[in-house]
Amino acid sequence: MGYRKISHYLNENGIPTHRGKKWGGNSVYSVLKRHKERETRLEFMQREYEPEWGRMKVIWERNQD
Repeated sequence: MGYRKISHYLNENGIPTHRGKKWGGNSVYSVLKRHKERETRLEFMQREYEPEWGRMKVIWERNQD
């Protein structure tokens, strides 16, 4: 379904937006876009990463005091 068809379906079934207004194609697009961004963010947060070990070199220097 396209955004306009979804908005028509929501309006015909009496489902208002969170502000109590009628749906439009742009508002449906915005809601779906935010949902997709949230899903991507949650996947990124729950991903397990392999530890990356770098080389670390310790150099002891004498204090000139």
